[in-house]
Amino acid sequence: MTISDPHPETASGDALTPLAHASETDAAEAELVARFRAGDVTAFETIYRLHHRYVHLQARRVISDMHRAEDIAQEAFLRLTRQLLTTNGEIRLRAWLHRTTTNLAIDEHRRSRTQQHYQEQGSPLEELQRSLERTDHGHPERMAEQREVRALIARVIEHLPPRYRRILALRELEGLDYPSIAAAMNLSVSAVESLLFRARRRFTEVYTQVTDEPAPGQRRRPRGTPPAVVSGS
Repeated sequence: MTISDPHPETASGDALTPLAHASETDAAEAELVARFRAGDVTAFETIYRLHHRYVHLQARRVISDMHRAEDIAQEAFLRLTRQLLTTNGEIRLRAWLHRTTTNLAIDEHRRSRTQQHYQEQGSPLEELQRSLERTDHGHPERMAEQREVRALIARVIEHLPPRYRRILALRELEGLDYPSIAAAMNLSVSAVESLLFRARRRFTEVYTQVTDEPAPGQRRRPRGTPPAVVSGS
C-alpha cells in the first residue's frame, strides 16, 4: 500500500515553511526600511499599508473609541518615522509597532480616566458662568456681582496661552460642541477633549493665583504650597 505525502508541495520544496516565510518577510521589510532611510517615501507608504490595520486593532484592545484608537495609530506611525530616520540599526517593525502602540494606548487610557475624574468635579469656569445666569436682573447688588465675575473671568483668561483662551471661548462662551470645535481648530475630537481638559485645569490654577482663593468647586490650597507655574503647553 502506498501512503501519499500529506504535504506534497512542502516535500518537493515548492512551498515555504513558516520559518522560511518569516525570514522572507523580514528580508522584505528590511528592504523597505532601507529604501525609506534612503529617501524613498513610497517605501513608508507600503509599511503603513502592511501594518495599519494591525496597529489600529491593537489600540482598540485598550481604547474602545475608534477615533481615539486611530489617533494612537497615527502617533505610532509618526514615531516610527522618527525612529527610522534617527537610527541605523535593524528593527522588527511588527514588534516595535506593537510595543509602541500598546504603551500609547495605556497612557491614553490613564489620561482619559484622569480627565473624567476632573470633569466630574465640575469646571470652575462653568461654575462662574452659572453665577452669571442666575436671575434677579436689575437688582443693583446682583448686577455688581455679575460685573465682578465677568471681570474676573477676563482677568484669568488673559493669563492663559492663546490655544487655551481660544478653546475655552469656543466651548464655554460660545457653547460649541466638540466636533464643531475640532473643525474650527483643525483638531481631532480626542485632541479637543485633551486640550480642553488642560485649559480648564490651567484656568483653575490661574484663578487660584489671581484671587488667592480656591476656584469654585475646588478645595483651598494648603498654606505654603507654591502656585503652579503658568506656561503654554
